[in-house]
Amino acid sequence: MSSKAKTIIGILLLVIIVAGAYYSYNALSSMNQPEIIVPERNNTDEANNSDIASTDNNMGDTDVSDSNDSDQNSNVPEENKSEENSEDAEQSETQQLKAFDFTVYNQEGEQVNLSDFFGKPIILNFWATWCPYCVQEMPVFEEYFNKYKDDIHFLMVDSVDGQRETKEKGEKFIKDNEYTFPVYFDLDYDATITYQAYSLPTTIFIDKDGYLIAYHPGMLTENLLQKGIDLILE
Repeated sequence: MSSKAKTIIGILLLVIIVAGAYYSYNALSSMNQPEIIVPERNNTDEANNSDIASTDNNMGDTDVSDSNDSDQNSNVPEENKSEENSEDAEQSETQQLKAFDFTVYNQEGEQVNLSDFFGKPIILNFWATWCPYCVQEMPVFEEYFNKYKDDIHFLMVDSVDGQRETKEKGEKFIKDNEYTFPVYFDLDYDATITYQAYSLPTTIFIDKDGYLIAYHPGMLTENLLQKGIDLILE
């Protein structure tokens, strides 16, 4: 075989390999798109859930222990029942993860705590002007802020490191793009460290009682943002 023919065959093989790698990468990328992540409950919850499941499975059976328990419960004073119910409620609350508090600053330089917003669902977004994916998702947040601002607190936290990101850069970016959602500045890096939000953007969904419901690492699409909103408005 001539050297020219070998060269042509080599080029064709290279093209085939590159094309195959390209399509394989695209397929894997589409499969690995991050979804809204809902944290799993702890082992205590799993034990409780297994107990509930076994109870449900035996609901149709008549058992001596069931009738005895019923008789015993009927003899329990009302105040003791109330205490037991309150203890059960407290235990169920401890099975959820409370959002960690932090302090950031509003555009007027006033300190603001995350806990100040408990009582209404919260969307907590970490961003910076140097982050291209943060910039890309901002119009989506603006749209959904205008749609849900009466029902949800939007906390758009600018991760200010004093080098790549400054308060002045963040303020200019918001002003130039005419965004109206509330912006807060993590001047002490308190929020970023608290939530380990070193990869931007990162979005966290918190319910009205201040419990962590879900989070999403990376850029949010409209569908994913809506999915997170549906979770905290349930």
